[in-house]
Amino acid sequence: MSAQGGWRLPWRLLLAAAVLLTAACADGGGEGAPSGPVPEGKPSLRPSPGCSSPDSALYQAAGSSQVRQLTVEGTAREVRVYLPRSLRPEMPAPLVYNFHGLGSSALAQEVYSGLVPLAEREGFVLVSPNGIGSPRGWRVPALVEGQPDPERDLRFFDALHREVAGSLCIDLGRVYATGMSNGAFFSSALACARPQVVAAVAPVAGVFYPPQGCQAPVPMLAFHGTDDRIVPYRQGLIFNVIPYAGAEAYVDAWARLNGCAPSPALERLGSEVVRRAYQGCQAATVLVAVEGGGHTWPGARLEDLIGRATTGQPGSSQTPIPTSLPDLGHTTVQVSAAEMMWAFFRQHARAG
Repeated sequence: MSAQGGWRLPWRLLLAAAVLLTAACADGGGEGAPSGPVPEGKPSLRPSPGCSSPDSALYQAAGSSQVRQLTVEGTAREVRVYLPRSLRPEMPAPLVYNFHGLGSSALAQEVYSGLVPLAEREGFVLVSPNGIGSPRGWRVPALVEGQPDPERDLRFFDALHREVAGSLCIDLGRVYATGMSNGAFFSSALACARPQVVAAVAPVAGVFYPPQGCQAPVPMLAFHGTDDRIVPYRQGLIFNVIPYAGAEAYVDAWARLNGCAPSPALERLGSEVVRRAYQGCQAATVLVAVEGGGHTWPGARLEDLIGRATTGQPGSSQTPIPTSLPDLGHTTVQVSAAEMMWAFFRQHARAG
């Protein structure tokens, strides 16, 4: 993975408000000294090859997002890598892959998800790659009928993961994936096709389960708004074109694969958030439904984004900012997808 100078942020489709924080996250988005240990639970501490031969340049620039380039099958791909300041080259760290939505970018997803300050606080590596194509995105096997070379991005992920594991000291038992929309579909595809790599996944506004089924149980925490007009919560069409069974139906399918009892237990987390947790699972399965929520990332506070972009301080804007993005609907702030998914991830590690 070679260093790559410069950066261009496309002003497209998803996450328009997130780009307002570009200046604030140019230095990595860290806030103060690192705090907090590596995750609790049963850490596997399965060191990657990078523990023996780490990329010293990446560790020297810890605390900032670094842009690297990786060429796969003749195509140059850009990747943003964030290492918290607390990491040491001999310390096997958890790893979270973070995939952007269709037409968005690694930088916009890095900002919008709020995972950079969380990585700094909690001590995990965050890798946010750029998709390719026009609009830029990820190919998801079985989602779109007749899609050419549907496993193209799975092969890219394999190459990326080899590069990351060979360059950084990673705990191979604590590798996780999340994403927004098209990136959420891709994180679902990773759980389906690469259960030997990912220990748990947390798709936001785009969970999927293919008709042919998946390889093995993987812990699943999905987030979805009931008023999502792009990826419907219930059975419908994505972009009014692609058939979609609905978030509940796909999480039900994951629950069957994960060995759960059929009826989830419901827990209200706020006036507009319901946690649907399946019981008796071999691998934990949860759907967080945002009542009235749109095609948005729970907990992404637009006033904080604008405040940090303009003055460097959260929430400093003098003008009230609505909790919605144009055409994408309501964003709940009653829960934080970033905080909830990390609490979920830290409970799950792959033993083998």
